[in-house]
Amino acid sequence: MDTISLFFARGSGPNGPRLRGRAGRPAGRLAAWSGSVLNGLALEAPRRAGRLEIGFARGPGGESYLGHQYAAYPFHICRARRVEGDPPGMATLYLQSVSGGVYGGDRLETELVMDAGAQAHVTTQASTVVHGMVVGEATQGVRIEAGPGALLEFMPDPLILFPHAKLETKLRILCDPSATVLIADAFMLHDPRETGAPFGILDSTLEVVEIGGALLARDRFRLDGATYAEGRRGIMGGNLVHATFLVLDRARPADVLLAALRDALGSVPGVYAGASTLPRGCGVWARLLAADGAAAKAGLQAVWAAARLVLTGAVPAPRRK
Repeated sequence: MDTISLFFARGSGPNGPRLRGRAGRPAGRLAAWSGSVLNGLALEAPRRAGRLEIGFARGPGGESYLGHQYAAYPFHICRARRVEGDPPGMATLYLQSVSGGVYGGDRLETELVMDAGAQAHVTTQASTVVHGMVVGEATQGVRIEAGPGALLEFMPDPLILFPHAKLETKLRILCDPSATVLIADAFMLHDPRETGAPFGILDSTLEVVEIGGALLARDRFRLDGATYAEGRRGIMGGNLVHATFLVLDRARPADVLLAALRDALGSVPGVYAGASTLPRGCGVWARLLAADGAAAKAGLQAVWAAARLVLTGAVPAPRRK
């Protein structure tokens, strides 16, 4: 791994000490250095392998609870709680990262298992920053298994890609034919220093598989920052947010779910979106583009509320973040 040697020297200017390199040339103010991040770029690779395991079970009284949990740095699991207005017995769980984001060399794995009849809403406390990377790249894998009659809403906040961020994501959902799974998968672009540099690359794979059976659906794309910067209409245009929403359910007619999602999206300003059925009758999905996070959030909340109304007969209460 390449190393960078730094030392401090007292400057003669009015702003005090400056950070200087080995050759004595100014290398920016002290505020630009924070641990392994210099001017917004992660310098170290490889870093760590983090693993998160969550298992929900259904109790004798119908209430869902955490039957299994394991969290290795940088993951943190909050206490499961109940939210008024949710389906009876549903647990809500917030996930956190204590590392300040995703860095070059990170290998992050999450496994979420829903036992038969368990119900849960799983989200994050906030969005996760993917820092710029001088060397290496990061990977994030999520494996979900939903057993018979389970209901899962997996809706993390969007990833935030900084300039030069390089990330590979894999989301694999194994679903029993009688289970219902709602998924939100989104990312947004942000240039905090206004350098004008694009993100590095995002390689994304999403798969839906029937437990013990065949592949039902796959969504795959690979987008590099240079291509995004061209502003092509067929990719993202000038939009900063890209989101996908899936409803995996075979108990309700797909056309009913599809109509609900389309009606919901039609009422959200600032969102360019479309919805269609998934292959093999496994559900419906929507894709959203938005110019900012507020519009994307409104769009995702609209389709979530529409799907929940069809599936349970009631709209969800907003989650506090």
